[in-house]
Amino acid sequence: MTVSPNTSVYSSATALRWYDTAFADAAKEREFQQAEGPSAIVYARLALGLAAVLFASFGITDWLFAPAALAMSVIRGTSILVLLAAFAASYSPRVQPHHQLVMQIGALSVGIGYIGIVALAPPQLLPLYLDCVILIIIGIFVVLRLGTLRASLSVLIVVALLDAAYLAFGLGTQEDFVVYQLIMMTAFAIGFFSNYIYERQRRVTYLGRRAAEQQAARLEQALRRAAEAQMQAEQAARVKSDFVAHVSHELRTPLNAVIGFGEVLERQIFGPLGHNKYMEYARDIRESGQHLLSLINDVLDLSKVEAGRMELHREHLAPHELARASLVLVSGLSHMRGTRVAVDVPPDLPSVFGDARAIKQMLVNLLSNALKFSPPGGEVGIVAEAGERHIRFVISDNGPGMTTEQMQIAMTPFGQVSGMVADSERGTGLGLALANSLAELHGAPLELDSVPGRGTRAIVTLPRGHARDSAAD
Repeated sequence: MTVSPNTSVYSSATALRWYDTAFADAAKEREFQQAEGPSAIVYARLALGLAAVLFASFGITDWLFAPAALAMSVIRGTSILVLLAAFAASYSPRVQPHHQLVMQIGALSVGIGYIGIVALAPPQLLPLYLDCVILIIIGIFVVLRLGTLRASLSVLIVVALLDAAYLAFGLGTQEDFVVYQLIMMTAFAIGFFSNYIYERQRRVTYLGRRAAEQQAARLEQALRRAAEAQMQAEQAARVKSDFVAHVSHELRTPLNAVIGFGEVLERQIFGPLGHNKYMEYARDIRESGQHLLSLINDVLDLSKVEAGRMELHREHLAPHELARASLVLVSGLSHMRGTRVAVDVPPDLPSVFGDARAIKQMLVNLLSNALKFSPPGGEVGIVAEAGERHIRFVISDNGPGMTTEQMQIAMTPFGQVSGMVADSERGTGLGLALANSLAELHGAPLELDSVPGRGTRAIVTLPRGHARDSAAD
């Protein structure tokens, strides 16, 4: 595992001492021992129990071959009792924080006891008993898993006492002593480096796990904050939607009165108004009121979509009927601008499965945009074509077209591209944004294809009503 030194887990306080692999910071070492304590104690019990069983089983050779078997058994039994006492003490909560010391005592009891056994061993079996010291050295370093410093100190004590006994009791020749020293040194080196690498890797793994835990905690906190932010945003959207709905309702009533009375004046229902300016002002009042009402309706619908409150009442709809109804609503604008609308929506097309009001609103918005941006006397087209799983409406115009940046602006709420039309012809800036939102509710976003100087194509992809049209296909 590659560890970044920049993470919060890794710092100068987590540096390892070169001579025993422990953390240089005593507090960090205590934290490590406390974290690793439960699993280390379980392993310590297994190691102490295994050491007691093995040490007892080797006692069979004492009774088979050694004249001083009884004395050797007493020594061996004493060491085993110390091991069992250490095993029992590992269950005490007061002793558990010091389990390394308890294991060291057990290791020394075995090593020192075995030296006494070696001193009593018969000469013909002495080399075999001395060779078993190698197993004790490896066991202290590898099996008991003492810390590097504790294990090294324990082994050095055992070897030093063995050397003293060897020389004091004349257990062999000087040449044999030198050979045994080389063997012990080799065993010490193998055990030391095995223990050193293991203990170092334990701490590196611990740091990596702590880093992963901290990263997971930060991620969980970030996800929790994101969820809270989403809830707040959804709540804000609901509040905004409620506010917009309330304001829209409050504005519609007086606005409808303004539009209605403006139309009454414009038609001179109660008699001539007199000066022509009155007629012009009455028309301005009506058109401005209708523009404002359209803006209110678009804002309300867009807020419903954004708040997730727009409910679609899906049904099977004939594409040519949708096109016809939409064209009726824009016929006044088409006539006023002198723009021809070319329609290619065959009546035998498969049905669309969607919300009639939402689809008509999309088509009306797109047709209105196309008529507004087409030059007087130009042409706007509406085409419908069937795919395997969809019906696609394409509304095109021969207006000025847009760049990619301009299309991005036009698709945002209230986004208006400057210089495209006269200020007097500007709309609410919500037509394309609302059409896109309604298209997404039907399963696919609105697509724009435009080239400056060559017009614009708006593409709406709607789900096809397979249930009703399976026979027609």
